Amino acid sequence: MGTARILLPPLRLLARAGVPAGRPLLGTVLTRCLTPGWVLLREQPPARRLAWGEDAVAVYRALAAGRRGRQAHRDGLARALALYAHALLRTGRYEDALAAADESLAVPGARVSATQTAYTLHARAVALAETDRPDEALTAARDCVTAYRHTTPERRDRSLGSLLGALRTHAWVLGRFPRHEESVEIYLECHALLRNMSLWRLLRVQMIQARVLIELTGGLRALGRYDEAVAAGTDAREWTDGLALRLYPEILPLRAQLLTDLAWCYGATGDLPRARDTAEEAVLVCRALAERDQIAGERRLVLALRCLAHHLGELDTPTGERLALRELADLCTRLAHIQPEVYVPVLAEALDDLAFCHRRQGAHRKAVEATEGSADAYRRAAAFDPRTYEPELARALANLSVRQRSTGRHAAAVTNGRESLAITRRLAESDGDTYQPLVADRLRILARALRRTGNDTEALTCYEEAETILRRLMEHTDPRIHEAALTATLSALAATLRTTAGTHLTDGHPDKAVDALRHLLALTRRADQTDVHAACVSAFARAREQAPDEIEQAWRDATTDPFPSFVYRVP
Repeated sequence: MGTARILLPPLRLLARAGVPAGRPLLGTVLTRCLTPGWVLLREQPPARRLAWGEDAVAVYRALAAGRRGRQAHRDGLARALALYAHALLRTGRYEDALAAADESLAVPGARVSATQTAYTLHARAVALAETDRPDEALTAARDCVTAYRHTTPERRDRSLGSLLGALRTHAWVLGRFPRHEESVEIYLECHALLRNMSLWRLLRVQMIQARVLIELTGGLRALGRYDEAVAAGTDAREWTDGLALRLYPEILPLRAQLLTDLAWCYGATGDLPRARDTAEEAVLVCRALAERDQIAGERRLVLALRCLAHHLGELDTPTGERLALRELADLCTRLAHIQPEVYVPVLAEALDDLAFCHRRQGAHRKAVEATEGSADAYRRAAAFDPRTYEPELARALANLSVRQRSTGRHAAAVTNGRESLAITRRLAESDGDTYQPLVADRLRILARALRRTGNDTEALTCYEEAETILRRLMEHTDPRIHEAALTATLSALAATLRTTAGTHLTDGHPDKAVDALRHLLALTRRADQTDVHAACVSAFARAREQAPDEIEQAWRDATTDPFPSFVYRVP
């Protein structure tokens, strides 16, 4: 390739001067420059390869369209378009790459080797996958593999891909959509091919080998085969260290992906210290990548920080976990301006976890601030994907209500409790089995907030509805699942009724106090809970002590019976 690059300037001059052999020679040399090296050589920058591809296609297109167009010119146009398609892939121009690949396959009268056809199908499969056309991408990937299996490349085509590369792309396409089991099977076939290669041949396919091992690690992790993933990942680390990083700088993003996947796998197998250390290494690699390519590096850094924060939490390292989550939240805030549909949900989750850290350390006001940010982010995420993020929004609002109540912001706690309940009710309309228990839970949260604002009447309504929902659920499902929730609801209902009765007596409304006492007595009859019975006894005793004449008369007016002298339930 070095000699070909030296010849480019004089050949360009000959072509411009109209020398008959100038343009064909220029096309040949440009195509040679575009052809990938099959030995251990540093690849030319994508922008330069793209310029060569544009020039080669233009030269051969003009030659093939001219009056003296020859078979060699049509063949050259097909080859130049195939090479140009791969150059376009490297720059992220997937639609243009697909168009170039399709045109290469359709050049009229071109004689194309089976290897070149497979190489073009390879570009087509990647372009189709990157433009989210899975069925067509899988078809092209399978055709590419078939073509490589049934051809022996000629000398000039030996660097135009290989069966190993085609299999790796097929596996990558399967894993992208995702069909992980099939993907892993093909990656394992690639791995078997690699094991049978000599060291010299391995050096020629080092980038493909790195990709195979790294993507195999990710696929095995997705399938929950963590021990196998650790084995593949450990092998991959050996092939992406030292010399490989200097020769192939593009390995750095793959290394960041590998370390993150490995950290998750170590954590899943119980080796938490190694998981933490590997996640920290992944963060460092991502920061180095961000210095070279800010957007790509920061996107990888998001994944690494999530992994690190999780394992610091598992190791009960609150300070480190909090710092990692804070950095993650700040990073997602920036990236959300570029891709809100991707990074707003991650921001919401990070702030949610950060709020939990603050709450665990007793920093309740900071917990409220983080939860407010999380709820706002989930609200934005729900605008993109209501089905996925509305349940999370309802949960975040419920948590926010609880935390605001604990810091004295009672009115805000009521507002957020109402919104959480309204969303959960709406969700329960389409999936009652999942959300009816949550409706009962959020009724209790709202009731507690309402009591702090002095609105015991509405709080009673919430508790009673929660009891009704839970008893109905216990009739149709395993009652043990809801026993704890029902116990908490009945305890809170009894306490609220006792308080309500006392308040009405103090305000001079014995008739309303009697109504609360009657509800409390009915609750005592149906609830076999000591605290409920105790609340009933104390409420009746206090009422008799506070206003004996008024309460007894109001009871007789309401029931025609004398005020009861005994209210405790006999076992």
